[in-house]
Amino acid sequence: MAGQSVRDIKTRVRSIKNIQDITKTMMLVAAAKLSKAESAITRLRPYARRLDEMIADIKLRAEMSHPLLSKREERKEFALVVTSERGLCGGFNSKIIRKAEGYFEKENIERRLVLIGKKGSSYFGKRDYPIIREYQVPDKISFEFAKTIGDELTKGYIEERFDRFVVIYNEFKSVFRQEQVTEQLLPIIPKEPVSKFIHDFLYEPSAMDILDSLLPAHFNYQIYRILLESAAAEHAARMTAMEQATTNAKERIKELILTFNQARQASITSEIAEIVTTTMAL
Repeated sequence: MAGQSVRDIKTRVRSIKNIQDITKTMMLVAAAKLSKAESAITRLRPYARRLDEMIADIKLRAEMSHPLLSKREERKEFALVVTSERGLCGGFNSKIIRKAEGYFEKENIERRLVLIGKKGSSYFGKRDYPIIREYQVPDKISFEFAKTIGDELTKGYIEERFDRFVVIYNEFKSVFRQEQVTEQLLPIIPKEPVSKFIHDFLYEPSAMDILDSLLPAHFNYQIYRILLESAAAEHAARMTAMEQATTNAKERIKELILTFNQARQASITSEIAEIVTTTMAL
């Protein structure tokens, strides 16, 4: 019986070591991807911020409006929820889903969902949520992918198919911290400059033409930024989860080795006792 127990323990140790190798590899892969994603979002943030400042400056100087800047009565809302394609990333998906459901419960408004990520699609698809569009997260986040989503949404807003657009996503703060954020992207609300300029510029071809070009670009880059934020947050969450899993596996192996040694010692003691008993009987 003791010998069988020892064999079982050895089998479990081998199994956990295999799992440890897998989780360690996944941790290293996530760390490499995080480094690239963090670099991409760090480069994009200043550009997106400067674009927002330019729009605010032109809007203030020209004192004009635009369909993407115009706020109207909010009767219909589109909400974009960004999750991941795969699991094994701790509470990355469950936290953003809880954040989304908490937001949905706060306000009684006609709402449609736009989903990015298989985990979000799987969750909300099984429940009574009206979904109008679903996207898979590509292996490599590109501006072209964000532009495809952004162009469709800006067209829908201008055609008044909805009156407000919000995004719910994980924002990357650090390796150990991802913040769940709800952010309104339409209508665009640019940050106001500190002071109003006395003189205006001459615009060529016109201020409206410039806004027609800048506003969709601004919106598309915000979508792109959010996708990069979410990707970096996902890699950080997966790296942390796999690091913890690797540590847990290591601790479990130590416990099993201790149990193995105890079981083996008990087996040896039992065999010696049997030999001694047999010798005395002879």
